[in-house]
Amino acid sequence: MTTTLSHIFKGSTAQAFRGLTTVLTKAKAAADAAGTEDQAYLDARLFPDMNDLKWQVQMITEFAVRGAARMTGVASDDLPNMPMEGDTFDALIARVAECAEQVASADDATIDGNAAMKIALPVGPEQTMDLDGETYVLSFFLPNLFFHVTTAYNLLRMQGVEVGKRDYMGM
Repeated sequence: MTTTLSHIFKGSTAQAFRGLTTVLTKAKAAADAAGTEDQAYLDARLFPDMNDLKWQVQMITEFAVRGAARMTGVASDDLPNMPMEGDTFDALIARVAECAEQVASADDATIDGNAAMKIALPVGPEQTMDLDGETYVLSFFLPNLFFHVTTAYNLLRMQGVEVGKRDYMGM
């Protein structure tokens, strides 16, 4: 089997989402068993100036959907915007599933054909990074995907949820 950009993009995102779903499902079960409201977990932060667990899930799902759209040639001004919604584990798990379907439905040939496409990626006020499609996927998208999934995992571990590497890996 030849490794393609679409295989890397979609396969890595699917695995990250499986792991994220697994740890969120275990966190929901832990909250239910302890009689704890979801918010006690979803509002958790590693440090006061960092975003909470809920934001991590909301952001990474939108990031993945926008990344798939970007790699299928959708113009920057037309990228999908997803409301920052999901105030319960059930809502966030459903959001991950919906976004996983959207990423999986992206056309492989189009992603592969856009490896050399030029992307002016906004990275701050009046700042952009100029990347080609392959560099975007390998050096920007994937590190950000795994950073936020890892942060969500760490927030749950910090709250005492019994999750491990196999859960993170979506196994």
